[in-house]
Amino acid sequence: MAVLVTGGLGYLGSRLVRELADHPVFSNQEIRILDNFRQPRFNTLWNLPSYAEYSFIQADIRNREAVEAAIKDVDTVFHLAAVTNAPESFDIPEKTREVNYESAVTLFQIARQADVEQFVNVSTCSVYGTTEHEITEDFDCEPESPYGEAKLHAEKEMLSKDDGTMGLTALRLGTVYGWTTGMRFDTVVDKFALLAATGQPLTVYEGAEEQKRPYLHVGDAVNSMLFAATELGDGRPYNVVGQNAELQDVIDAIERHFPEVEIGYTEAEQLNQLSYIVSDKRISEAGFDTTYTLDQGVAELADKFRGLL
Repeated sequence: MAVLVTGGLGYLGSRLVRELADHPVFSNQEIRILDNFRQPRFNTLWNLPSYAEYSFIQADIRNREAVEAAIKDVDTVFHLAAVTNAPESFDIPEKTREVNYESAVTLFQIARQADVEQFVNVSTCSVYGTTEHEITEDFDCEPESPYGEAKLHAEKEMLSKDDGTMGLTALRLGTVYGWTTGMRFDTVVDKFALLAATGQPLTVYEGAEEQKRPYLHVGDAVNSMLFAATELGDGRPYNVVGQNAELQDVIDAIERHFPEVEIGYTEAEQLNQLSYIVSDKRISEAGFDTTYTLDQGVAELADKFRGLL
């Protein structure tokens, strides 16, 4: 049998495909990677564990024929392929809907027809929108970007069509940070680390320091996927959060591990990210706990940049 990872060369996928090689359930299966190189992360194919069996399919998730071929003899699907940059999705709303909604639902239907046993749909806390209350999975979602809207619609349709013949889990991940082979630097922790390492000042909006957001280390994100594939599959969404932290907590961690960093403050008429906190009680009660702290994640990034520090 095989395990399929769509978007397997991306920020999360590049770490997941390596973790699968050492996982007791998946280590003896073919690890099948589907990716279209939209982001040219060719380096993520280097240094894959030689003791595992890998195959690579260069294809767009919107290509139905390629997806049907990729899913042959697959036992478990980890669906990560997506347009993941929320600000960018405002510029390409139609493509975002095609990739994040239409193709995701099509993949789900193909997987069920192919007798896949477990389907892990990687979603996002961006489906929620902003609120002053702690958010649980039952929150009335009001996403604020085409990215969040498409993710929510795909998740809802999958869950509504779930008939129990295939295990299904939706993981709503917090803002992910930390090092992987397929790095991205458009989220706040990773971006601040890159700026600090290259001697550029951090620009912070005055008043934004107390904004709270759910943060999640990439290692915990990947571990939650493996947990979902082996322990869940009950057709429900699960929030996955390492810690709800203020922006000031991120700044403090950056200053600890990049002591030469300069912080600049500027006024803004309207902040582009409002505060919200997310509860991970459901997945915690199911038996999953995160292990990384924000400080550990920043320390890891500083170590990767040590030649510049």
